[in-house]
Amino acid sequence: MKILLIHCHYRLPGGEDAVFAAERALLEQHGHTVVVYERSNEEAAHGAAKALLPFRAVWNRRAARDVRNIIEQQHIDAVHIHNTLLLLSPAVVRAAKKCGVPVVLTLHNFRLFCPNGILLRDGRVCEDCPHHGLHCALRHRCYRGSRAQTLVVVAAYWLHRVLGTWRGIAITTPTEFDREKLLEFNKIHPTFDENRLVVKPNPVTVPTGPVTPWEERKRQFVFAGRLEELKGLRTVIEAWRILGRDAPLLLVAGDGPLADWAKAQNLPKVQFVGQLPRDALHRLMAESRAVVAASLCYESFALVPAEAHALGTPVLASGIGNVGASVRPGFDGLRFAPGDPAALAGAVRAMSAMQFDCTAIANATRRRFSAEENYKTLLKLYGRRAAEEVS
Repeated sequence: MKILLIHCHYRLPGGEDAVFAAERALLEQHGHTVVVYERSNEEAAHGAAKALLPFRAVWNRRAARDVRNIIEQQHIDAVHIHNTLLLLSPAVVRAAKKCGVPVVLTLHNFRLFCPNGILLRDGRVCEDCPHHGLHCALRHRCYRGSRAQTLVVVAAYWLHRVLGTWRGIAITTPTEFDREKLLEFNKIHPTFDENRLVVKPNPVTVPTGPVTPWEERKRQFVFAGRLEELKGLRTVIEAWRILGRDAPLLLVAGDGPLADWAKAQNLPKVQFVGQLPRDALHRLMAESRAVVAASLCYESFALVPAEAHALGTPVLASGIGNVGASVRPGFDGLRFAPGDPAALAGAVRAMSAMQFDCTAIANATRRRFSAEENYKTLLKLYGRRAAEEVS
């Protein structure tokens, strides 16, 4: 098959980019021809491109034309779209639909019903827009704290909801939690075809070799992700302040707006290792006692906890949304109250006194998120011809 993958990168790398790259590699490994159309919001950071971005975010005619030309000229069999915000716009979805090929859209977040995508406001879960309308986001400046930028996102999603852009395509969501939430919202504001929303876990690609036993692991914990409020970095740093000299070493991997604040706390048991390549991050997780996932929001898939578990590494997870649902307390980690540094500090102490079967954790996770199962699901979504290839 010849498959077109479409993705717009945010200015800071994140889990969506990792999923996009992993699925591309998976398809190529199985012999498919993968054509990629990808752009980055970094392209519109300055000058005329920045001035035109509000219009292109609503309807990017050039991107839609590019997609249509690729499909027609390269005889594409199926199109799989990941992120369209901001630069590509949902117009690329409509362009792909008009070409008559199967179209799949992966929902990495709740953006169809929430302009900031994460159902979070002022550090708390917020479901105002799904229940009462997108105008709620304007009142609270939910996208980057800017009413103007929020208006752009609201306009894009309102217009394409009215036009039925997301109808007639297959839509995937990475977890059952996400699916139930999206179905709940769709009953209030019909946006997509409910019978075409399916759960397809994101691929989890990690080294599959032997797992380091718990007792042989270094007494260190890892926080990996964007260094920002919604990922709970402030909670983690404050927890390590509470733990003081008794704290295990905390390695912070990533970058983001809270980086300078976190470094300025100058805690002796906290080290910053920067934005690591995925393989280096996996090695770090695999030798550590635990990964800390302190999210303050539902998350969409919780890729880092899934990768940690696939490496046999327990996870300390805030008890909310997909992050909390990813942990079975006592088997592959512990939960703590989201946003509560004292609760996290207590969980760190508790985990330090426990034993975990790291091999059992890895085996269970690798079965659940195996590449082969993910591949079969993708091909079924791509249509009859693709399904025949695995039948």
